[in-house]
Amino acid sequence: AVIETTEVQANYQQDVINQLPVGRNPNAIANLAPGVTNNGPNNAVQISGAMSSDNLIMVNGAVVQDNIRGTTRPLFIEDAIQETTVMTAGVSAEYGNFTGGVINTVTRSGGNDLSGSLRDSLTNPSWTAVSDAGEAEGRDQINNTYEATLGGRILRDRLWFFGAARRANISNPATSPNLIGQ
Repeated sequence: AVIETTEVQANYQQDVINQLPVGRNPNAIANLAPGVTNNGPNNAVQISGAMSSDNLIMVNGAVVQDNIRGTTRPLFIEDAIQETTVMTAGVSAEYGNFTGGVINTVTRSGGNDLSGSLRDSLTNPSWTAVSDAGEAEGRDQINNTYEATLGGRILRDRLWFFGAARRANISNPATSPNLIGQ
């Protein structure tokens, strides 16, 4: 086989990811690729030894990372992901703004068959283990995050639709560990 590009990349289809015991977000999927670790601040992804802020993380070509520490913002719905590509070396200059690597997640686009999903993710601050340092336990309050997707056809083999939504019922205030000073 003749290599047509010097780009080193790994592509993961979501149907394969759903069968593996790994997270379903772009960072967890990227950790499957060679040369990728999550040793950056707040478990941010590091590619080919570069700092986590030197990567480019995108969803459908739009950048979804903060510009200080390089952590990924949750601007995606896991059930809407179709595939994730991780480029670790020899990446084309068309992406720009990185010295580490590129993670690009592509969302689904519908199809001829009607399909969808509904998910309720539960979190509770009291479920988090307390360390030996004796931090205060979180309140015992269950928080729900509802996610739904729906896709199908408008015109067979010509025009499709796909939509995804998220609604979070969080009763306790959350702080973002990605902001400076927190």
